[in-house]
Amino acid sequence: MSTSTTGAPDTAAVASHSAATPQRADAATETGAARPGSPSAQVEPKASASESQAAGRRAVRAALGERVPTERDLVIVFTSFDYDLEALHAGAKSEAAPASVVGCTSMGGFTRSEQVPHGCVATLLSGEGRSFGVSHLPWDADDVAGTARAAAEVAKTRAGQSHPHSVLLLLTDGLTPNQREVARGAYEVTGALTPFVGGAAGDNLQWTHTATFGEGIVLKHGVLAVWINSATPMSVAVGHGWHPAGQPMLVTRSTGTIVHELDGGPALEGYLAEVPDPSVRDLVAGGAAFLRAVLENPVGVPNGRGRYDVRQLHAYLPEGGGLNFNTGISEHSILQVMNSDADSLIEGARQAAVDALANLGTPATLALVFSCGSRVPLLGERLGDEARAIAEVLGDIPVCGFFTFGEFARVHGSTGVHNSSVAILVL
Repeated sequence: MSTSTTGAPDTAAVASHSAATPQRADAATETGAARPGSPSAQVEPKASASESQAAGRRAVRAALGERVPTERDLVIVFTSFDYDLEALHAGAKSEAAPASVVGCTSMGGFTRSEQVPHGCVATLLSGEGRSFGVSHLPWDADDVAGTARAAAEVAKTRAGQSHPHSVLLLLTDGLTPNQREVARGAYEVTGALTPFVGGAAGDNLQWTHTATFGEGIVLKHGVLAVWINSATPMSVAVGHGWHPAGQPMLVTRSTGTIVHELDGGPALEGYLAEVPDPSVRDLVAGGAAFLRAVLENPVGVPNGRGRYDVRQLHAYLPEGGGLNFNTGISEHSILQVMNSDADSLIEGARQAAVDALANLGTPATLALVFSCGSRVPLLGERLGDEARAIAEVLGDIPVCGFFTFGEFARVHGSTGVHNSSVAILVL
């Protein structure tokens, strides 16, 4: 059964579609009570074009509920990589017409009550009391910030100026060389007064390519900007649940996303010296055990609010003892090795929801959640507890989200890039 409300200015709905096997790709699971036997990691080959198209149509149909879409509405779809993406997008567009359809691939989606590791989730943002501007551009490898700036500018113009509250939603290629450049370009348009939020698209951990959907096309290397204007307030918040486990270290040499030196010495040695578990130093860099170790020990960058922005390391390490990140880290930055556990990670997500609701100041109607894919193996069997903790704070409203290759959330400061965190937009 789909969740829907109609006839109110802030109508919203969410539904999921789970694929158990390619032959069952159009057997939708629509959001209601959690299903104990929900399909999990069974899909290997992609579903056929017809099955994928049916999956897109079914998920959007369930998200719409009884509402007839209008050209002012926006439908958002987050899908795993188990489908023919062009066909799934075509099916979603067909079912949502004349509403706009945007979205991206993911490491898996979720609703308030269900995890959908292989399938798609969809949600409706009503155009009643809102306006949306969409811009979808291929990124320029030599000027990612310029692409993000151009997308945000066009989206802002297309949204118009009919409502007083604004947020920029960003969905990007998860393999963009430096996600900080996306945030930098976006900030040149939003300035300090308009928050932005979103996530980097994912795949099934193949690290081959990701995709974004918007303006009727699917892009492999895309930047999608959705400018949302609303008659009622919207709120962005971010949390993570990590805490410092090592001493502060000064970045003394870095190039782009690679930190070469910490405190004047090889960055890898400095990092490993601060990891609480000394056995990590004996692991083979780049191996599965090393990957797990770096997932459990990201680094934190102190921010202006007395908290930390988390940065996740890649298991692949550059030559010369450096550390590789998916976003740039400037020289003279302070880094600290971080640590956490399942309870703390879930509490970090819950606190993000608390902050989002407190900043909203009015009853919420829908939440979009962007949780880092690195939290999937860290939470393991407790993964669903994260979404449930968020939902318990926000109340009986639709929640739709996906596991990302990086999160965007800027309320204070000018960076807005996060890893191993949970970003939330509440409308």
